[in-house]
Amino acid sequence: MTLTSTTAPVTNPTWYGQIRDLFTSVDREHMARLGLDLASYNVMMDHAGNIYQQVAAGNMPRGNPWPADWVGTFLNWMNNGYPKGTPPANATETNFAARSLFSVAAPVGRVRKDITTLSSYELDLLKKAFSALLDKDPSDPNSYFVQAGYHWLPAPNTYCMHHVPGYNPWHRAYLISFENALRSVPGCESVTLPYWDITTPFPDVLKSPPFDQYILPQAVGPKYPEGYVTTRFDYDQIAQNLVQYGVTADINRAMSKTDWEDFHGYWSDADYDTIIAAHDSGHNSIGLTMQHQEVAAFDPVFWFFHCNWDRLFWEWQKKMGATDLHGLLTTINGVSDPLSYQIFNDAALQSLNPFTSNPPELNTLSIIDSVNQLDVDYAPPAAASPVDFLPKTQRTLAASRGFSVEADQVNVRVSGVNRLKIPGSFSVHLQKDGKTIASKALFQPVEVQTCANCVANALAHFDFKLPITAVQGGQLSVWVEPVNKDFIGDRFPQKLMGNPTIEVHLLLETQ
Repeated sequence: MTLTSTTAPVTNPTWYGQIRDLFTSVDREHMARLGLDLASYNVMMDHAGNIYQQVAAGNMPRGNPWPADWVGTFLNWMNNGYPKGTPPANATETNFAARSLFSVAAPVGRVRKDITTLSSYELDLLKKAFSALLDKDPSDPNSYFVQAGYHWLPAPNTYCMHHVPGYNPWHRAYLISFENALRSVPGCESVTLPYWDITTPFPDVLKSPPFDQYILPQAVGPKYPEGYVTTRFDYDQIAQNLVQYGVTADINRAMSKTDWEDFHGYWSDADYDTIIAAHDSGHNSIGLTMQHQEVAAFDPVFWFFHCNWDRLFWEWQKKMGATDLHGLLTTINGVSDPLSYQIFNDAALQSLNPFTSNPPELNTLSIIDSVNQLDVDYAPPAAASPVDFLPKTQRTLAASRGFSVEADQVNVRVSGVNRLKIPGSFSVHLQKDGKTIASKALFQPVEVQTCANCVANALAHFDFKLPITAVQGGQLSVWVEPVNKDFIGDRFPQKLMGNPTIEVHLLLETQ
């Protein structure tokens, strides 16, 4: 936090810059008993008048009143329209701060690296551990078969944590489980799981054994018998697909966001063009096994692919000062996105099964601080490209809020797609005059109606941010392409999925 006791209030304070850290953890616990959650932007904004009266009178925080400049700073925040702003680039703890905004630097035992930067020794160790898992008996809990099977098949213990708030927490626990399995191999106790930065070319090392394929030692379903071999598109096609789906653009957009739901995208009506969209489009781009949720984790690239998503989540957390519970909660809109708030605050919703009831026994709280709780950190990628925060843009907002119009860009939303009618993953292609101008994918199982999370989020939407010139002067249309073409061919009839609609919005830029 940057707020210190000075002679004058901060003129233009923001939620992320100063306000969220004005109260100590003791203050927050006290006010929570009175029904006020001071980690919530909406609560703080809605009750700002009452809070101001108490701090101005010296009644709050109890026994530790604010200096006059702090009180004036809070009033300036109110008068300026409660701007959210962005976290400071360099934050320091003050006498009144509840915490340090960034995770305390500490040596960690697991430093995950860009796979293209591994030394020959590190790569040999990884190959040894990976090969050992592939060779283990499929009944062994540390076998590749069991670890990969947690993602969906084999039934009946199918798990799906996609397009829901638990997506990143669940996959972080999943990576720990798999990395622990690698470390169970004698002589490989120090191995770590590297990542593939998907914004760079497909690594050559993943094109050869033991990372190029996996052969099922036993059947996991009628379509996946014993002897099934994982496959991918050819590598030139993968590169083209990643460009077509705009995966790098979605990642960069996500890393420019300040709010939890905007970073992830999809749920709570958030735009579907950030991390979850990049993840889904990445699966679809790599194919063929990776397109199918039932068996995607059996392709060895899955682990390096997902390690990268966890890296990006951690990098975003650090940028946002969200490496502890309070910091993370300050990024979540508990009014429009109550479930995200609840998975960290409600004990009944903190489970990340099967990794809570079984090793590594992690839940949503124990995965928040990757460094201090999990002993995991990430080395920077070979070609680091930091992304700056951008002003928050919305399609609609309350009339009481100030805004400006971003006139050179539009958001095209395809909404009302009933995903339960489409068996398996699929793509939505936005077309102008019959030519595809942008694509997005959605990753899901073929038996989608058996997935509780999918059923709870049945209506999907897809967002395409494009220059206004890209959509002017032509006819827009949508083509939905299922991965599973056996059912109805390569174009899914729109009437069968609920007749989705297209909306074009100018973007409203807020403080």
